[in-house]
Order: sequence, then structure tokens, then C-alpha cells
Amino acid sequence: MYHCLWFCLAALFSTVAGPQEKGLSDVIQGVESSFARMKDFSSDFTQIFEDALNRKQQESGHLYLMRPRMMRWEYKNPEDKLFISDGKTVYFYVPADRQVNKEAVKQSFDDRIPLMFLLGQANLRNEFTRFELLNTKPFFEGTKVVRMYPKRKTDLQEIVMEVDPSNYEILRLRFAHSDGSRSEFIFSSIRVNTGLRASMFDFKVPPGVDVVQGLGQ
Repeated sequence: MYHCLWFCLAALFSTVAGPQEKGLSDVIQGVESSFARMKDFSSDFTQIFEDALNRKQQESGHLYLMRPRMMRWEYKNPEDKLFISDGKTVYFYVPADRQVNKEAVKQSFDDRIPLMFLLGQANLRNEFTRFELLNTKPFFEGTKVVRMYPKRKTDLQEIVMEVDPSNYEILRLRFAHSDGSRSEFIFSSIRVNTGLRASMFDFKVPPGVDVVQGLGQ
């Protein structure tokens, strides 16, 4: 009789309390597990750059990521551009400028690089010194907002990510730099493990295009 009573009370409490709120550890572990299972990733993106004087520049296009360390950012608005990596080298191509900037992945500190390294990995705790779950209003309703402080010594001071707690997809990333500039990436129409081909991430310099060492922004 007492066992039955306790079972009923426990069931009632569970119904009233609803789903348990996900905490910081749940979010971090969920993101790590989600990325560890990914072989490829694609989405629409909006990129917003804001300098130290609060001047903003917004661009948009489509993003493709694939293990190991391959990425393709196809910019469509306000102009066509391509930021692409085959896992070893990063190329930044602006057709209107007739110029390609080239740099080794391991030497690049571009804000678009970290997302590529996450794919197929489960190492957030190895890349950041600490995490904070923020109570600020999210850009997307219902998401969890986490601030992360990188271990790598660069001008990057912190990264804020917005995570969908239902599937642990990252919907928004915001990078803050020591010079006061900020970069923001918003992802939508996300697709995972669709079988992308490695040939998508090959880049051949078009005829008549200048090649410059080092990334130009």
C-alpha cells in the first residue's frame, strides 16, 4: 500500500513539474555529442561584422562543413564570395576583385575556422577555459545562451553560442575581440549528415586571378 502511494505521488510530482530544465553541463555535453556524430553539416547563414565604432556589415549565403576540417562558405549577398578549405589550406576568393587570398589552416585565426574544427569532435572542454550559462534574452526564443572563454591565446576574448536544447544544434555564434570588434553568425535551415562529397571543398585558382599569401578581409 505504501509503495503504491509513493509511486502515485512521484508520478503526480513528475507531471506537475514537467521536463527538467537543462543546465550548463547538459548543454555542453549535448553540443559535444551532437558534433561528435556529425559527418557533414550545411545551413543558410547570416554574418554580421561590427567594428569598434559600431559600424555594421551584413552578408549572407550558404555554409557546408565536412569531416575532416573541410568547409565552404558561399556568399551570395551583397556580393558573390567564396571562403573555402580543403582541410589544409584556406582560400578566400572574391570574383569581382580577381584575387584569391591563401593561407594554411593552422596559421589562420579567422572567426569562420572554429566551427570547422568542431565537426566530428567532442572537445569543447579542451578548447575553452570556462563556460557560463547566461540569463540574457536569446536571439531565438527557447534557446540556451552560453559564453565560452578560449584557451588559445589570440585576440579572441570570448565566444557566445545559442543552442537549441531540443537537439543541441548551434543556431547563433558571436565572437568578441580585444580591439572591440565583433562577428556574429546566425544559422538556419540546418541539415546534418546528408552525404556531402569531398570534391565540393576543392579549389582551383581561376585563370588570370592573382594569388596573395595571407587572408584578406
